[in-house]
Amino acid sequence: MNTLKNIFGMILVLLTAFLISSCSKNDDELIPQQEILGYQDILGFYEANGVQKQDFTIDATTGGTITGEDGTKIIFPPNSLVDSDGNLIGGTVDVSIREIFTASQMILSNKPTNAVNFSSENTFLLSEGETEVVVTQNGNSLDMAPGTFYQVQVPSAGGEDNDMLPFAGTVTNDGGIVWNATRDVGIGNGTSGIAYNAAPSSYIYDVFETGWSNCDKFYAYPGAKTTNYINLTNSPNATETAVYLIFEENNLPAVVKIFNAGTPIIQSYTDSLPVGLAVTYVVITIENNQQYLAIRNVIISEEEELSFTFEPKTTQEILDVLALLD
Repeated sequence: MNTLKNIFGMILVLLTAFLISSCSKNDDELIPQQEILGYQDILGFYEANGVQKQDFTIDATTGGTITGEDGTKIIFPPNSLVDSDGNLIGGTVDVSIREIFTASQMILSNKPTNAVNFSSENTFLLSEGETEVVVTQNGNSLDMAPGTFYQVQVPSAGGEDNDMLPFAGTVTNDGGIVWNATRDVGIGNGTSGIAYNAAPSSYIYDVFETGWSNCDKFYAYPGAKTTNYINLTNSPNATETAVYLIFEENNLPAVVKIFNAGTPIIQSYTDSLPVGLAVTYVVITIENNQQYLAIRNVIISEEEELSFTFEPKTTQEILDVLALLD
C-alpha cells in the first residue's frame, strides 16, 4: 500500500513540475522582452541607425580614387590637400565617406533634401545622392587647397536631366542639413561643374570643400502651393519628435524635414508644399526607452493641420516600415 502511495506521490510531483514549466514557458512567449535602447533621444536614434562611414586611405601626393559600397566614386587630384594652416600635405591620408541615396537612409541619417534656392527661399530637392567626405591625417582635419577640387561620381537613378546641379550641405543645430547650389547652371555648360555619363548612367561633379555634397535638382511645381501645420499634442514626447514628408518623382526621392520648433504645433516652410501632391508623412519619437512611429499618407490640401496616431515600435519594425518607402 505504501508503495502505491509513493508511486502516486511521484506522479503528482512530476505533473506539478510539468504544469509549472508549461506556464512559465507560455508566460515568456506571451510577454515579449522590451528592447533596451542605447540612447534616449532622437539624435541618438540617428547615430545608431543612420548610414555609417566607410574608411579608406590615399596618397596625398599622387592623389587617387576610392569607390564606396553603393558605387560612389571620389577622385582626388595630386597635391590638392592642405592642413588648417594652408600647408600642402603629402603622404598617406585617411578618407571617410558616407553615401545616401534612398528615402529611408535620409530619414535614418537625418539628412533630408531641404534647400535654399537662388532667391534665398526655403524649398526642397529631388536627389540623385548625398555624399559626405572627410579627410584627415594623424587625426587632424584636411581640406582642399585653394583653386583645387575633388570630384564625386554617383550612380544615376533618374537618367540625364539638364536641371541637375551640384550642392553643398550645411549641417543644422539638430543634426539635419540644408542644401545650397554651388553652381547656377546644370549639365551642358562647360563651366557648370557637373556632367552626365551615359554608360554607366551617372553624374560627376566638382567639390571645392570637404564635407557634405550632392547631385540634386530643385523640385519644380507650377501649381498652387500651401503650408501644412503639424499638431504634436498626441506625441509621447513632442520635443524629441522628428517629422518628415516624403514623395518620389522619376525614381528620385524628396525627403522634407518639418523642423521642430519645440511648440505643440509646427509648420512646413510657408507656401512651399504643392497642393494636390500625394505624400507620406513619417513621424518618429522616443520616450522612456520606447520608440514610437506614426505614418500617414495624405494629399496636400490648403492650410491643413495634421495630427498623428503613434504606435510603439522596435528598431527593426521601424527599419522595415521605412524600407517600404524606397
